[in-house]
Amino acid sequence: MKKPIVIGNWKMYVEKPDAVKAFVMKLKRRPQLLSKTDVVVAPPYTLLPALAQVLGTTKTIRTGAQTVSAFLEAKHTGEVSARMLKVFGIGFVIVGHSERRAAGEKDDMIREQIKRTHEAGMTAVLCIGEVERDPHGAHFGVIERQLLQALKDKTTGKLIVAYEPVWAIGKTAGSAEKPAEIQEMVIFIRKTLADILGREQGVKVPILYGGSVEGSNAKELLTDGGVGGFLVGHASADIDSFIEILTALA
Repeated sequence: MKKPIVIGNWKMYVEKPDAVKAFVMKLKRRPQLLSKTDVVVAPPYTLLPALAQVLGTTKTIRTGAQTVSAFLEAKHTGEVSARMLKVFGIGFVIVGHSERRAAGEKDDMIREQIKRTHEAGMTAVLCIGEVERDPHGAHFGVIERQLLQALKDKTTGKLIVAYEPVWAIGKTAGSAEKPAEIQEMVIFIRKTLADILGREQGVKVPILYGGSVEGSNAKELLTDGGVGGFLVGHASADIDSFIEILTALA
């Protein structure tokens, strides 16, 4: 069985280089956890140099970015290209996060971001998820459309899909989505990926879950939900909470 993947999306919760160093040093002191899980940390752009410095040649913790420009290069003020990210040893890029979609990112932009990520040799972490759960199953159509739009140009680059139902984000573990519901969605996502990319490629894409993941429910979500790991938001910015999640998976 493959090791679970846990990606920590720090968003804007971590602000200072000193906090980055403290986080990584404490995590490095738990090598038994790092040996059983593929850990990726995605800080804000401003903290990428600090993270690269404290990680050094460490291979057990890898680095991700929270987004990337849809443009390749040149005159795009405020944008950060995939090639720029590659300079800092970035291996993963989160694309299509619900917060980015809410801020105005559209399907065509997300599709270009995936292209740029793959052109730079990085793994695209494609986020999908419905805003609300429909009792008649309309949310499956939302997920299918998001996958079709993002991947309609096909791709041979490395891809991870992160299913994050927006309605489940920010809840407690007890009131978040149930493992059986997640498993049903994972099966649907897997079938849709096979239809888009072909069965051989579709079955290889890791499917992560994000939405109120805590140490108390992580193991159950992994084993009974059928996911390959997690995309963790707020809890990943607190080292103790993040270690609780990794401990549950060890």
